[in-house]
Amino acid sequence: MFSVWKCLLLFCCFCCRTVNSFPPNNVPSEPKTQSHFSITLGGVYASTASFLDMFDLVNNTGQSFSQKVQEYFGTDQESYSNHIGIIRRIIGYENNIQRDYAGISFYHVNGEQIEIAHNYIRTLRQSIADLSSTATTEDDLEEIREKVGAALYTIQEFYSNTNWIELMENKIYEDFGQDDVTLVDIANEQDNTCADCGFIEGITICDNNIRGDKLTSGYKSGQDVTKPIRTGFLGKCSHGSPDDDSRFSTAAGGIYKGRSIVDEAPHSSLHGAASDAAMDATEYFLIGQGRGLLSLIGAEAFRDVFGLRTREDVVKTSLTFVIDVTGSMGDDIKAVIAATQNIVNEAKDSDFVPENYILVTFSDPESLTTGRMTTNPQTMITWLQNIAVNGGGDCAEYAMSGMLKGIEMSNEKSKIYLCTDADAKDEDKQGDVMAGLIAKQLTPVFLLTGQCSRRRRKRNSGGAEEFELQKSFQNEKSSRGQRVKRSSLLVFQKIAEETGGRVYETKVAELEAIVEKEIQDTFPSSNVFVTRLIFPTNSKPNENISVPVDNHIETLKIEITTVSAESEFSLLYPNGSDVMFSSNIEQKNILGGKLTISILNPSSGAWILTRKTSKAWIVNVTAQSPMDFSTSLLAPSSDGNSYFLVGNPIMGFNYSVVVDIQNANHNLTCDYALLFDDTWNQVAEIPLTKMAVQGISSCIGPYVPFNKSSFVQISGTDELGNTYLRTRMFSILPTSVRLRVLPVLGDLRLNEGTNISFSLTNTGDSTAEFIITISDGDTTIDVQTGFLQAGQIYEAVVMVTTDSLKSVVLRFSVSLKNYTGVVQSETRRFSVTDTRTADCSVLEYPRTCPVESLNTYNCSKYIWTGLVEVSSSTIRLSEIIVSSEEIVLEHMNLTLANFSLPISVRGSCCVQSVLISILDKDGHFSQCRFELSNQALAIVEMITTPALVEPKAELVIVNWMMIGIVVASVIAGIILIAVLAVLIYKTKFNKNNSATSVSYTKEKL
Repeated sequence: MFSVWKCLLLFCCFCCRTVNSFPPNNVPSEPKTQSHFSITLGGVYASTASFLDMFDLVNNTGQSFSQKVQEYFGTDQESYSNHIGIIRRIIGYENNIQRDYAGISFYHVNGEQIEIAHNYIRTLRQSIADLSSTATTEDDLEEIREKVGAALYTIQEFYSNTNWIELMENKIYEDFGQDDVTLVDIANEQDNTCADCGFIEGITICDNNIRGDKLTSGYKSGQDVTKPIRTGFLGKCSHGSPDDDSRFSTAAGGIYKGRSIVDEAPHSSLHGAASDAAMDATEYFLIGQGRGLLSLIGAEAFRDVFGLRTREDVVKTSLTFVIDVTGSMGDDIKAVIAATQNIVNEAKDSDFVPENYILVTFSDPESLTTGRMTTNPQTMITWLQNIAVNGGGDCAEYAMSGMLKGIEMSNEKSKIYLCTDADAKDEDKQGDVMAGLIAKQLTPVFLLTGQCSRRRRKRNSGGAEEFELQKSFQNEKSSRGQRVKRSSLLVFQKIAEETGGRVYETKVAELEAIVEKEIQDTFPSSNVFVTRLIFPTNSKPNENISVPVDNHIETLKIEITTVSAESEFSLLYPNGSDVMFSSNIEQKNILGGKLTISILNPSSGAWILTRKTSKAWIVNVTAQSPMDFSTSLLAPSSDGNSYFLVGNPIMGFNYSVVVDIQNANHNLTCDYALLFDDTWNQVAEIPLTKMAVQGISSCIGPYVPFNKSSFVQISGTDELGNTYLRTRMFSILPTSVRLRVLPVLGDLRLNEGTNISFSLTNTGDSTAEFIITISDGDTTIDVQTGFLQAGQIYEAVVMVTTDSLKSVVLRFSVSLKNYTGVVQSETRRFSVTDTRTADCSVLEYPRTCPVESLNTYNCSKYIWTGLVEVSSSTIRLSEIIVSSEEIVLEHMNLTLANFSLPISVRGSCCVQSVLISILDKDGHFSQCRFELSNQALAIVEMITTPALVEPKAELVIVNWMMIGIVVASVIAGIILIAVLAVLIYKTKFNKNNSATSVSYTKEKL
């Protein structure tokens, strides 16, 4: 159940803060700084390479991790790109935690929230295990990836923000986040863990500021755990990044080591050790013997989660069509034939074609269901061309019987394409269909072109069947032959949801394109898009077109529309000689006005295609090549970091385009990225700079969006100096509105309402009329409309109440009046927790502390109270943890509680934020937060104690100088006291001699 409230919101302050950790992505100006991107990429490469070795999927030839992964995928660039894309998305989920939960300490292992962070990873591991046992769809796998990203973020932050590296060097903490372990000794609140850092010539020296041998982590201002107040020079450690105000209070400085330069991180000298340990810990989390994700979910699920599948698996599958051959299906079958024929013609040079082709036809009665199989694609096309449509009459057909026949004949892990315009007469068999699909891991694709059961069939004067809409569609325009949008989809939708399939509700005119795209995605003939060229009608003939071929292209394919004769074109080798098409490695084919040229193992260089006609040409150049790229946008944030952009960019704002080139030699260059619109007009030119990233040539360039783009093309030179081009779809629609869906702290609770907050900001200079649509997949929950003046913010919440433990996926979409389509969208996935696990709810918030209390002299005079309630089915075995020992909790004994327990909370304004946690016996936890002030507490000290640091060579000289100054000052003081004593003695002597006259004078006055 969902309900939507429009209201003025007080957003969660803790979620809007900034955090300095390992940077989310590489910092171009800091080549030695490792980011979450590089750490995760390196850790996943190491893990997947080890996995491939374990299961003998590659030859162990002493290659690097990235080389082993590249060897496994070989020429299957599409699968390799998918693998890299999965890693990118996992890193994106890490980015989400870093950005969205900047103010929550345990995510970053700050504020000595080490035990909570440890249990957080435990619960994520358990959730991943539970999901993997029932995962059947790509959405299930994506939810696992999201949780993997969340876990990896906190694991990596452990090495940036605690003193583990200072204590243990680069050894990893294998027990962190594991079940049934006892953590090492963690500092309590009384323990002073740091000393003030020293200062030399304005530079902070924190190399030896840690005290004791207990595990600790730094406190950071603005987060939900306040650094305890200390006087003197010993106290708790601060995080210490430039945005951390707590670094100025005792103990001054910090222990953060997420960056490699001292201006950003007090312990920057340990950045290399911390990032190395974080990478090793990433690998351990994934494949650690007996403890890693691999052991937790099994090898097959591990391969699916990380996309360790090649299209060599595809050659073992079937291409299966299940087609309704009743009289209404003639046009539909023609579209299927056309699409399949195009695919077969394109696929003849591909390594990735199906093992067999299966055609199942069904009609009425059920006994007419037939099935045939061949390994010859041309035979399949002949069968399709010879299909005779007839029968039917009552419209609803035996679709489930056809599906069962297709399931029986198909190889495992195949796709089955069902094409019909009628409802399923035998929908009682849908359970058998789902069971069969799941058992053989088959994926159904339903192509539905109408709802014949709501039309009447009749014969025209020539005996052919025609169709009329029934009278029940009075609101629709009644015309013969018109297809009606399908509304009764429950049978097909249910099967698709349970098996990871898809349902297309479409028109006959669109069917060919859908079938072609679906099959092309599964059995690609050319796996990289090189370039496209468009020549309008009557443009200059005899024009030479340069086609760059780089060293990585294995098969070159050129397709040209509107070519009817060989006299209309010619092709030259890079050396200038004519291509004669006299061998099997050089082929040309003209079919239906389309010229297809295929060159196997083409020589590198510029091939010249000459257009000898004034007819319009559209030239598409594709290739078989292991080298391809992916593109993403980075958006700058107020915390100084850049994160992967969610949604469309804001018009006129600054972004970065990131290009990752796979399977490229390190000597390859990347020069430019060009953006094109859907009519192939260039809309932007972006200069690129290369960055060093393990296993990938990564390039970055500045981008300020103004115009819509549909494609991105990169250019540069390969390792031999040949020009290369690669092109991909890259849809960007710059807009003036920014959508933000705020994070939820913790999971949704079963059968309890949770408010999901969102906002829409108009960054433009004119009024925007908006429509916000909120859906949970196929169902629209709410539609909100309104107007936003320039600079105005629209804020609202949607309340979500769940009745199952299945995750909730909400999609927020924004449309603007006078714009076509969606201009902004964001999808959020929310896990659901049983109400019997640990929970903390605030019943009464305390008043915020007044300004006059916000200093150490007055703060203890201002007392506040609050009330929370904790609950758990194992509350008697649970633990209540408070972030400060200055806070008083009043409650009954836990051993006497049944399920829930109210707790009175009391403290002073010396503690600005309070965290109350309940931790149950299984590691589940929940937290309540009070923020008493968002202003810093001023430190008022009567006596200032100089900072102490460990003696160092540079400091010894300074210290001796100070001692000399002090001694000299003491001697000078003694001399001064002696002089003063003499003067006082003389003064007293003179006063005694004149005392009578003075007294007299006073009396007289």
